[in-house]
Amino acid sequence: MSQLRPNAKVCSILQEKSRRVVDTATFVPATASLASIEASCGDKSVVGLDTEFVRERTFYPRPGLIQIYDGDQISLIDPIGRDTDNELSRLMADQSIIKVFHSVGEDLEIMQLVCGEVPRPLFDTQIAAAMLGFPLQYRYETLVEDCFAVTLPGGQARSDWCQRPLTRGLLQYAASDVAWLIELQDLFKEALERADRSDWLREDCQRLVDQAESGDDRLPLLRVKGGGQLNEAGLGWLNLLSAWRESETRARDLPRSFVLKDDQLIRIAEQAAQGMGLAALEQMHPRDRQRHGGALDALITESSPDPIARPTELQRLEPAQRSRLKSAQTRVRVLAEKLEVDPALIASKKELTRLLFGERPEWADGWRQQLLPEILGTS
Repeated sequence: MSQLRPNAKVCSILQEKSRRVVDTATFVPATASLASIEASCGDKSVVGLDTEFVRERTFYPRPGLIQIYDGDQISLIDPIGRDTDNELSRLMADQSIIKVFHSVGEDLEIMQLVCGEVPRPLFDTQIAAAMLGFPLQYRYETLVEDCFAVTLPGGQARSDWCQRPLTRGLLQYAASDVAWLIELQDLFKEALERADRSDWLREDCQRLVDQAESGDDRLPLLRVKGGGQLNEAGLGWLNLLSAWRESETRARDLPRSFVLKDDQLIRIAEQAAQGMGLAALEQMHPRDRQRHGGALDALITESSPDPIARPTELQRLEPAQRSRLKSAQTRVRVLAEKLEVDPALIASKKELTRLLFGERPEWADGWRQQLLPEILGTS
């Protein structure tokens, strides 16, 4: 939506300001107080935030940096070793200050780890952009280029943000990640109000915050790729085994696949459902058998899980159901064209499948509720 872009003179002024705040960004060591940052942000109605982290060989993300932009100054906060009872807790909970992120995702988990709070109220510029006609998965750098005609540095997201010291290049990259968030929020806030879609964004952002606070309450077996091939008895065993793995991954802070891979869990569950679980353990790699054999022996010997009815996510669609799903996807595309938004913003394939099976996704009581008759073909 090129009509959102300010004129060339305004863009030039904003570009100069962005260069200045990035060049003067301040690194705040873990030993330093955050009182001055809390005070400066406390005078503002909007702040931009981002996080950098590492999550390659651990279950929990390892926070590496917290970036905060108050409109005048960018602070790059070192969270490593910092106590979670800090000034950021009050800032994140302050309802008078809008917290702007782009594609908030794991940022909510990072903020909970760093300060024990999730940011509220939240304004996600990726979702806001999608409600104004941009693709749903639009990158921050691309959005800034489209809206303000400026090219940002990229390619550093997978760097080791837990290394110390961080290079000047990494710090500047991190600073640029928040330098345009407030400008994007200003631009999108006005456009959403004109389009009468401000409530859409508030609802979707609040839902993200609520989900982050409530945690992941899905059946453990739904975290195992390929589990749908099992029968109901096998799913009962898979749920038991995947719950054990989940406990292990959290206790040892390891990725799930570092404990046991999905295909191993499925193989053990399938054979356990046939009364051959202990034989399945004998087929494990000697290293895995040595590490987990005792625990899995006891689990299989002492357990007799009930079969689990196939969850909607694992349902095998009949031809008639596949046809209904395809028709619903077509109706969503037509509706999206009319609203000038990405179809995925309205409903994903997974969400449409839940609707067709009679379930009601969390979003069905929000702004999408008025669209349900058209989505389901009942209007």
